[in-house]
Amino acid sequence: MATRLSRRPNLQGFHVPMRLILAITVLLTGIGVAAWVLNTPTGAAQAKISIRTGMSARAIGGQLHENGLIRHARFFEWFARWRGVADRLEAGNYQLDGSLTTGELLDVLLEAPLEMVRVTIPEGLTRSEVASILQSSGIADSSRFMLVTRDQDLISQLGVPSVSLEGYLFPETYFLPPDIEEEQIARLMVEQFFRVFSDDHFARLEAIDLSLHEAVTLASIVEREAVAAQERPTISAIFLRRLGLRRRLESCATVEFALGVHKKRLTNTDLRVVSPYNTYRHRGLPPGPIGSPGRASIEATLNPVETEFLYFVARGDGTHEFSRTNREHEAAKRAIRRAERSRPN
Repeated sequence: MATRLSRRPNLQGFHVPMRLILAITVLLTGIGVAAWVLNTPTGAAQAKISIRTGMSARAIGGQLHENGLIRHARFFEWFARWRGVADRLEAGNYQLDGSLTTGELLDVLLEAPLEMVRVTIPEGLTRSEVASILQSSGIADSSRFMLVTRDQDLISQLGVPSVSLEGYLFPETYFLPPDIEEEQIARLMVEQFFRVFSDDHFARLEAIDLSLHEAVTLASIVEREAVAAQERPTISAIFLRRLGLRRRLESCATVEFALGVHKKRLTNTDLRVVSPYNTYRHRGLPPGPIGSPGRASIEATLNPVETEFLYFVARGDGTHEFSRTNREHEAAKRAIRRAERSRPN
């Protein structure tokens, strides 16, 4: 049998032309020198730079270049992308000068600026209550914020299935630039809601047979009813059972929303208030959320526990007495009233 010999290329006579080596060396040296020059400080005087939420690295670079703080806007953008930080530059107001290299400026813009307003939005607040906090912080006009959160174009852009942003202004601590506009604040809060409400949460909607809007509505009720964290999944489960049985939810929190005030104890007259949000009068969920639920109430709503309970009544210490039947529930209410009367004033 004839043996086939593999043919190897003869490299003995192969030489890289010296001109090519020289050209590559000159090119790389030129790139290195250009990058070094573009990265050097400009020595410009101090300037106030305002970076808006969502600004691209190119736009930020353009603003820095216009103020003489960097030598080339596109180099700034390239440098930010090369370091993988182009989408992590912090919004806010900065006092910068030309004593920093482009790389050092990037480091500064990765930290929260000094001129920021810290605003904490607690769980369960209504749009009106959020607007009041923003105004008290000096960051927004409450009337304009209320108008913005009912703007149908904005609501549609943000993908919120409702007539207002009630329930979707996510409770969180925000660091906001002092000149931020009301629309930007609303956008930030709703975007944070959708970051928290992940794909896993959307997948749970089918399991509890609720739409996104219905789930947020129920979570907002759980947020207002539950005080003790460990009771949230049970309260959620009770409301879901009552919905499945077509019973009225009879949530005091929905009555308070309808009244527009928080009360320590509701009267029989309060429970008869005419409103689609009054779940003592109407079956099913109210038309929309009664506040903005936090992470824990969203999780509890989407992941209720197995329970036979159908009723609960507040003990007055932040916890509830749970009951299976109306007879047990009425007995629990009487026992709690007796305990209240026996306490020393």
